[in-house]
Amino acid sequence: MTQAKNPADPTPPTLEGKLALLKKLRDELGSGDTIRRLFFGDLEPIALQPGGAGTVVHLYNKANDVTIAYCVTYDVFLAARPGRVTEFDPAEIK
Repeated sequence: MTQAKNPADPTPPTLEGKLALLKKLRDELGSGDTIRRLFFGDLEPIALQPGGAGTVVHLYNKANDVTIAYCVTYDVFLAARPGRVTEFDPAEIK
């Protein structure tokens, strides 16, 4: 017996859906909460890079093979790319 998806749960079921949602929230204060909700327990910090309003942390999700750039100062999503990325283009994370 399978459990039906809760219609009130807005979490996209696919990686593409999750990344599309994050791109809509780019540069919005608090969008880091959405990162943590979508990739709960699966994020590993792999690199630091100057950018944003201070330091950008690169979070790698091994389950989906995607790297997310996250500004820790303002709790903001900045960018995402497939694979394990240790450096984003500075224009992409400003």
